[in-house]
Amino acid sequence: RYPELATVCRNPNTLILYPGAEATNLEEVAVMSSSPSVMIIIDGTWSQAKDIFYKNSLFRLPKQVQLKPSISSQYVIRTQPTNTCLSTLECAAVALSIMEKNNSIQETILHPLQALCSFQLQHGAQIHHSKEHLLKNGLYDKPMPKNKRKLRRMELLVNNVKI
Repeated sequence: RYPELATVCRNPNTLILYPGAEATNLEEVAVMSSSPSVMIIIDGTWSQAKDIFYKNSLFRLPKQVQLKPSISSQYVIRTQPTNTCLSTLECAAVALSIMEKNNSIQETILHPLQALCSFQLQHGAQIHHSKEHLLKNGLYDKPMPKNKRKLRRMELLVNNVKI
């Protein structure tokens, strides 16, 4: 249905930024790559991105890459699933910085996000910790899910199991 997307996905220089067991660290790919790359970054909530990735077989064609899990989100006015989850904007900024080997790109792109969060915090917004942090510290104040699959995912978060 999407011939332009199919062409991009079949290109050997195309990468898809999506974490997982099959994904290679983007920094390793950037060191080995001498030719320009096209990078697909899926935008949406975590569950939307997961659905988009798994429901579109074209996304299995490009080389799958991921960012090192040592980076923490600066989008502090939104709850992330884990301490190492990043927003789409942060992923794009970090990835572009890595591929271009220029850290100032990341700083420039993330400056408006930092300003937005700062403004929101000055006007009553609260810092949100990740769901992982809240669960581990007994601060999760929402009812636990009744769905066994969701409950299992939360248990894995608490026990430091990569999901």
